[in-house]
Amino acid sequence: MEDWKYYALIAAIFISIRDVMSKGLFERMDYVNYIIIANILVFIVTMIYLGVTKHKIKKPNLKDFGLIVLRLFIVFLIVEPSIFYSLRNADNTGYAKSIINLNTLFVFILAVIFLKAEFTYEKLIGIFIILFGGYILLN
Repeated sequence: MEDWKYYALIAAIFISIRDVMSKGLFERMDYVNYIIIANILVFIVTMIYLGVTKHKIKKPNLKDFGLIVLRLFIVFLIVEPSIFYSLRNADNTGYAKSIINLNTLFVFILAVIFLKAEFTYEKLIGIFIILFGGYILLN
């Protein structure tokens, strides 16, 4: 198996653990407090990491800096609040994640359009299977 597949599998396992742990936490906290505390902790751990490893931060070019800012805007103002409230209000986190994970389909479509990724009938069948599976889970 290619290396990226191992990393993707590890990410999938730990994302599922994170999401199950988040349900109770999100029921007890509001989004703003959660995101503030989470970012303070990330900042502290990052500063410790930089101090211990003596890693030098490279200055990004203007285009990369703009993409980082846009990504942060999307993540913290759209994606994270949507995930937060979806997991908080769902009876079962699996139901919420089955819809959230439709992002795979959107990424595939965007990759075909913008990155000229290969599109085949087998992949179309896979898309229908994903949609059908989501439908079954939610009904």
